[in-house]
Amino acid sequence: MRIDDTPVHKAIREALANCLVNTDFYLPRGIVIRKDADSIIMENPGSIRTGKKQMLKGGISDPRNKALMKMLNMIGIGERAGSGVPDIYSVWESQGWVAPEVIEEYAPDRTILKLSFVEAGLKK
Repeated sequence: MRIDDTPVHKAIREALANCLVNTDFYLPRGIVIRKDADSIIMENPGSIRTGKKQMLKGGISDPRNKALMKMLNMIGIGERAGSGVPDIYSVWESQGWVAPEVIEEYAPDRTILKLSFVEAGLKK
């Protein structure tokens, strides 16, 4: 039996929604999404407005593109309460995969999320 909507699917949708609603469309290089053999990497221009520590903790949401967030919420994509990132980490942990990695770059500001499908303990 095929299951089309697993927790992993929901977590990836949440990550994509976060990438879109937190993009600073005035910065160069745009959104980049790469699928490698063992990971998905989502990059967007802009820094993390709540700070990386708060983002990983959850509970506070401060999207750059509120209208886009509202549109995604209306079709059932994305969390409003800032719980999306902790939920992504929880799904990855339940799968036994290496924890997601959030990387911040500056000048120009860029946020990178790496979702690895490698079993924890097997990371190269």
